[in-house]
Amino acid sequence: MKDNQNEIFPVVDEDGRVVGSATRGECHSGSMLLHPVVHLHVFNSAGELYLQKRPAWKDIQPGKWDTAVGGHIDYGETPEDALLREVREELGITDFTPEFVAKYVFESSRERELVYVHRCTYDGPLQPSASELDGGRFWTLQEIYDAMEQEVLTPNFENEFKRCFDKGMKNKYALFFDIDGTLVSFRTHEIPSSTVQALTQAKANGSRVYIATGRPPVIITNLDAIKHLVDGYITTNGALCYVGDEMVCCQPIPKEDVMTCVADAQTNGYSLIVVGRKDVAVLDPTGDVDRIFRQMLAVKEFNRAAPLDIVLQQDVLQMTPFFSPDYEKQLLARLPNCVSGRWHPEFTDITANGADKGKGILAMARHEGFDPSHTIAFGDGGNDTSMILQAGIGIAMGNAIDALKQQADYVTTSVDDDGILNALRHFNVID
Repeated sequence: MKDNQNEIFPVVDEDGRVVGSATRGECHSGSMLLHPVVHLHVFNSAGELYLQKRPAWKDIQPGKWDTAVGGHIDYGETPEDALLREVREELGITDFTPEFVAKYVFESSRERELVYVHRCTYDGPLQPSASELDGGRFWTLQEIYDAMEQEVLTPNFENEFKRCFDKGMKNKYALFFDIDGTLVSFRTHEIPSSTVQALTQAKANGSRVYIATGRPPVIITNLDAIKHLVDGYITTNGALCYVGDEMVCCQPIPKEDVMTCVADAQTNGYSLIVVGRKDVAVLDPTGDVDRIFRQMLAVKEFNRAAPLDIVLQQDVLQMTPFFSPDYEKQLLARLPNCVSGRWHPEFTDITANGADKGKGILAMARHEGFDPSHTIAFGDGGNDTSMILQAGIGIAMGNAIDALKQQADYVTTSVDDDGILNALRHFNVID
C-alpha cells in the first residue's frame, strides 16, 4: 500500500491563507511548498500520551512512532473539519473535545508544513485504523523522554512535543512528602526554612506538591508554613486521599478486623489509636500515646479524642497499636484483610489491604491526570516504602531507616540538614 502521490493539497502562507495547490508528491519532493496539516495529541486521565506507529509503506518516517492523529487538510477543507475526519478515520473517535494548542511551521529536508496542533483527554475505546496505522499505545512521559533522539520517534513529533508540551515539563514533577522526619524535624517539630524555600520555588516552577502521611487529617496541624502550597493529601497511609473538599479515595478496614484488634488491645492492655472517618479514639492504658504523640511528636489534638463506641460506628481507616514488631506479626496473622506500616519502633499503622502510600500516588495520579512515573516521593520510615518504590524517583532522607535507604533511588541529607532542598536541586526541580 502507498500514499496517493496525486492527491491535491492546498498550498498556504504562514497565516493559513490558501495561495495555491499542489500534489502530495510535489509537496513531499523537497519543493518546500507550505501545506497545512492537523495534529491531535490524545492524553488519558493518567497523563499518558497515545502514539501511533507509522506503517512501513509510508513515504515519510516509516515504522516510527508519531502523534496520535495527524493528517493533511484536503483542498477546500477547514482545519476543524479535517481534524474531525482524521480522528474518526485513524482512531475511530467521534466523541471528544479538542483544545487548540498552537500553530507553527515545521520544516524537514523533504517538506514544509503549517501544523495546527490540538490536544484532548480521552479514556474511551480506541480503534486504530488497520489500513492507516500499524497500531498504537499510550506512553508514559518518562518513556517518551527516554526515546527522544533514539530514532524511535518521528522528528516531527519530538519537535512538537518539546515545543507544545515539554516547556520544562521534564523538571516539573508531582512531589509527595511524608510529614514526620521528612518535612517536619523530629528535633524542632517545625519545617526547616530551607524546605519552605525549596517547596515555594518548586511550586513556582510548575511542580505540584502533595502530602503523603500516616497521620489522619485531624492531627495534620504542623504544616502552616507550606499549607498554601499543597495540592492534595494522602492521609492515614493511603486509606483517605483528598484534594480540597473532594475525596479521591477512601478504603476502610473491614469491621471484623477492627473488632479483633480492639478486643486484643483491651485484653492485653496496650495502647491503641482508632481512626474513624470523622473522629479519632484513643485507648492509652500505658501512657504511650501521650508520651510519644504529645511529648515527642508535639501532637495536642488527641486531647479532643472521641469515645471509642462513637468511632466504631464510623468507617475505620487506620489503627495504630503500640507493641513490638514480633507481636505485630502475631496480630497480623489474625487480621487477614490488613497491612501494616511501621515508622516508629514503638508502634505501627494498620490499614486495609490495598491502602498504602504507593497506591495513594496512583489514585492521585488518576484523579489529577499526571503520569505516575513523573513523580518524586520523599520519606524516612517503613510506611514510606510503598511510595518510594511506586514513584518515578524515590528519595530517602539522610535520617531515614536503613531499610528505606536501600530501597530508594537516592539518599539525600537529613531533614535538619536541608535534605529536601538538596534533593530538589540534585534533580534540577529547582535552581
